[in-house]
Amino acid sequence: MNKYVGMMIVGSCLFLNACVSSASSSENPLQQPPDETVTVLFSDSSTLQNESSYYDALLEVQRIYSSDSADTPFFMIVDASERDLIRYFNIEQFPTMLVLTGDTENLRMEGTFSKDEILAHLIQIYQLQGDVSYSFHSSFS
Repeated sequence: MNKYVGMMIVGSCLFLNACVSSASSSENPLQQPPDETVTVLFSDSSTLQNESSYYDALLEVQRIYSSDSADTPFFMIVDASERDLIRYFNIEQFPTMLVLTGDTENLRMEGTFSKDEILAHLIQIYQLQGDVSYSFHSSFS
């Protein structure tokens, strides 16, 4: 009987261990090189009307940098369904844009902003790289 109880306990532990989410990991799920700067836009299809200025600003930065240098900034769009990334980066509203260099958060913009506001901060960040850190919260939320 003790043999069966022991097997049940071990089996339960193995089963529960397999159910642990990868979000509990302290490792950055984006896995970009530590010296690479990446802009991540967290997007939700139900708030696309609030996100158009972000897309316009990202396209403008890409246009500016592609003509001026070989180091065009890297952009990534993460859908609201990517729960592990949402939890890891503590995203509480959409849209939210992060600029990351390795594990360092250089910029966080949450909520609705104009294209010009977003563009100004992105240009400043990509010129300065990781020298300064900013956090912006929209009053429209």
